[in-house]
Amino acid sequence: MFTNETNPRIWGYGPGPSDVLNDTADWVKLTNAQGCWIYVTEIGNNATSLVLTVHEGATAAGTTALTTGAEFPIYTNLLTTTADTWTKQTDAVTYTITPAATASQVNFYIDSSILTEGYDWIQLGTSGGHASNIVYVEYQLVGLRYKSATPPTAIA
Repeated sequence: MFTNETNPRIWGYGPGPSDVLNDTADWVKLTNAQGCWIYVTEIGNNATSLVLTVHEGATAAGTTALTTGAEFPIYTNLLTTTADTWTKQTDAVTYTITPAATASQVNFYIDSSILTEGYDWIQLGTSGGHASNIVYVEYQLVGLRYKSATPPTAIA
């Protein structure tokens, strides 16, 4: 897992109830980036799992999920109160957070090369979740390259 600390994190959603997130996180444009980290934290031990996917689009709209052939790296820390280690999961296009007594952290790395031709925008997609579980989403662009001195906006 790698990151570039000079690129600030971009707010994506929350903190708020995980059932309300349901495909409402901000969209981020990868035109000027090599890729993007998506950081998700969910806190709450209520009964409904939170299913995470990543949407892609030619604009900042829609619910076209990345599919087979576009699997991405997934890292988790499911023991946040007792450990600070990350576990590499099998690359996939979805991950399910099972409710637990400790906060769950899940990170995806989306390389811009896996996006469909003509699609520069990504969004964290979700389903499930629970009104009493709290979730927070952030994005961090990696490998930014600009043609001008003023960086363009990357959010919709």
